Amino acid sequence: MGKFMNVGIWGRPASALFGFAACSLMAGPAWSVQPEQSYLGLAFGASEFSQMGELTSSWPDTSLDTVEESDLAWKLYTGHQFSNWLAVETGWVDFGAVRASAVHIGGDSVSMKITPSGFEFSALATASIGDSVQVFARGGALAWRSSQKIEAGGALAAEDFSGPDKSGFAAAFGLGVHWDLGARNSLRVEWQKYLDVAGGDPETWLLSVARRY
Repeated sequence: MGKFMNVGIWGRPASALFGFAACSLMAGPAWSVQPEQSYLGLAFGASEFSQMGELTSSWPDTSLDTVEESDLAWKLYTGHQFSNWLAVETGWVDFGAVRASAVHIGGDSVSMKITPSGFEFSALATASIGDSVQVFARGGALAWRSSQKIEAGGALAAEDFSGPDKSGFAAAFGLGVHWDLGARNSLRVEWQKYLDVAGGDPETWLLSVARRY
């Protein structure tokens, strides 16, 4: 199975978050979470879908060739810290692209590209570890939309495999570690899971910077 990015380098989510927290604790205190503050952040990282090969199972007389379920992902978000333990966030998530190709019984090829993205709303339960580090768990929902582009070669070029753009709602949850870099700036690493987005269940591993205002 082809991969655009090997997300295994991130390790399992719990291991990555634990390691980041340990490094942050050794860095010493910076600034603690204060309630009634808003913030704006930008995140980049990797996304990985599952079960995307099932989307090609309905293609007539074809066998799956390759699937690329991983790509670059990014998120732009804003949030508000209501208390020492509760925050809410909204943001736009772009999962990158998922690609699959199949070979027809006659030797012609079919390729598919799906580009999902969406608007997310979630609540975060936070807990402080020392003066500068916080861990959090999130839960919420994603209103997503996905465009689908399918190209066929040879005798299949006249076939219409594509369908309309799809949209829907998905549950979302995740874990993360937040590190204060000063009175206004912060760094975050997090893992998120989304259920049933464009036929798959994507996960994201993101590193972000945020600024309070």
